[in-house]
Amino acid sequence: MKKHRFVRIVPLLVLAFGIEAGLLSLSNWQRNRYHQSLTEQAEFAARPSQSLSGTWQPEATFALTNQPNPRNPEAEIGWRILTPLSTPSGTIIIDRGYATPRYHADMSPDFSQLMPTDIGADLAGVWQPFPQRKGWLRGPDTTTHPRLLAFLNPQLIVSDTQPVYFLSRTASSEEITAVPPPLPAPTKHLSYALQWLGMALAFPLLCVFAYLKSRRAGRRSRPS
Repeated sequence: MKKHRFVRIVPLLVLAFGIEAGLLSLSNWQRNRYHQSLTEQAEFAARPSQSLSGTWQPEATFALTNQPNPRNPEAEIGWRILTPLSTPSGTIIIDRGYATPRYHADMSPDFSQLMPTDIGADLAGVWQPFPQRKGWLRGPDTTTHPRLLAFLNPQLIVSDTQPVYFLSRTASSEEITAVPPPLPAPTKHLSYALQWLGMALAFPLLCVFAYLKSRRAGRRSRPS
């Protein structure tokens, strides 16, 4: 009888320890992501402004949709305008800033009011690495703005794009706000870590409660 009970309990114990280890691992993962986000934000804030000169390729302008307004990220969604810039070192993708979406009658993007005011450009801004594409086995993002270009392959815009893009802080059109996109809030990772930790602490108590309840039910079912 005892051997039968032992054989029945061992798989449950293994499962319980596995679930507990998984919950603790998830909590630790989110804690590490929290500290990583803090480091990334500090690195981005300390990144010095640099200058870049070249010639616009306005015909290749592209809009990233569903991007938050940097001045009101919770209430307004629009475009980030990307335009290639020809420089002596190659073609660079320029994130020119945020713009309110505009469409033609056929609902195709209307960039007519978003074109650069001059064909030449002297810009100030910071360099950003292109993130790796998201998905299984495709690696993590490598930018402090993971959602900005996460699904955009720069080779789809121009063939000789460098592995970085330039986040411009120089206005190139009256309709574009040349402000960096809002950084992801690191506090969400901390809240997730606390949630997973809370579940990890509660799970053993639930297991003990379930065990005691089953024992009590077993005693009641025995014939007197």
